[in-house]
Amino acid sequence: MDNDSVKDNIRNFRKIHQLTQAEMADKLGISRTAYRNIEMGDTRLISESIPRIADILDIRAEDLVLGYSPDKRHGGKDSASRQIAEINRIHKEEVEKLTAEISRLENEIRLLQQNLDTQKELTRTKDEIIDMMKKLDSRGKTD
Repeated sequence: MDNDSVKDNIRNFRKIHQLTQAEMADKLGISRTAYRNIEMGDTRLISESIPRIADILDIRAEDLVLGYSPDKRHGGKDSASRQIAEINRIHKEEVEKLTAEISRLENEIRLLQQNLDTQKELTRTKDEIIDMMKKLDSRGKTD
């Protein structure tokens, strides 16, 4: 934020609070001329002045520097809380859906593993039958 914007914000908030330059200067413990120089932009603001001026005007320093309250400009703290709650709700629903899908897939894997085990057992049994038939066939040829 540039010095011109800040000085304009200071002047605007001072007027909103219906304070004169002399009253602001008195509250800051500086001369009226020194305060006028702040509003005119002739005096560069230092970081200690902003919080003191904001305190006198009963606003936050960031409100003074930005010229508006970030909370109010973007829906306020209640709006942010509602947005966070909605995000948490959606997140929870997604986690529940994914957990259900994981459970379904685990069951499917278990069934496929059982099927595979059954297929392996059938293959072993088939191989044993083939071996027995070959032995029987070879005995019949030698007799």
